Parts: sequence; structure tokens; C-alpha cells
Amino acid sequence: MAGICFYFEDYDTDVWSGHDLDAWNYACKIAGDIDSAIIINKTEQTIQSFDRSMNIQIVNTLEEAQAIMSGEIMYMVCPWEVGNHTSILNNPHTANWYVLGPGDGWGNQAPDGVWIPQAGMGAVHSVHLITVLMFHRYWTLHH
Repeated sequence: MAGICFYFEDYDTDVWSGHDLDAWNYACKIAGDIDSAIIINKTEQTIQSFDRSMNIQIVNTLEEAQAIMSGEIMYMVCPWEVGNHTSILNNPHTANWYVLGPGDGWGNQAPDGVWIPQAGMGAVHSVHLITVLMFHRYWTLHH
């Protein structure tokens, strides 16, 4: 089993992450084996668990989330971010945790990570990225 970690931010920072958690819930179901989520709440909102069958924890910082995670952690980054990054195309999906960054991107703090190939510099919202990521995880592990 594996988990996801993502930022929940105010609407003016990321119009999708701070909207609702329904899309995150359905994206978790795609791979068939995501049983945990850590939500880094950067808002003043009180967040409720989006799925009673999952272990969902809510924290305030990435450092708090990292203290909870164990095993292999895969950080998702933009293709143009500076660092030692690899394409997801040949990734074996052995990660125990997938971490999607904040709406403003990782900036100069980008961890070594994995990127999804795309044309140009269009930055996709994390809630859309998780969908692609989970489909790729399912395909890689089951075909």
C-alpha cells in the first residue's frame, strides 16, 4: 500500500487545491492501492477526512508530513525545476509516498524528484497531476 501527500491552499494561491477534496478522493482510487493521505493545510479552514476507509492525517508543514512518512518518498516536480530529477516514464513506482508540492512550486527548494513530460512550461495543478500519476502507477504495476 502507498500514500499521497499534498498541500491544501487558499483559493487565491491554488484555485484547485483549496476548492474541495472530492477530486483527491477519486484520484486515490485509480491506482487501487492508495490507503493513506497526508494533507498539508495552509488555510484557516478545518479539513475533514475525505474517505473513512483511508488513513488521513492533517498537518501544517512539510516537515510534519515527512516525520509521518516512512519508506521511499517520491517528490513530484515541474520538468524545468533545477535539481537531480528524472522522468516518470521509466519509474517502477516502488514509492511508499508521493508528495505533490505547493501551488507556487518548489522554487529553489525543489527536492530531487520525478517529473511528467509535457510540452512547454504549462504548470498543471497538483489535483490534475495526481490523476496522471495514479493512472501511470496503476499501468506500471499491473501491465
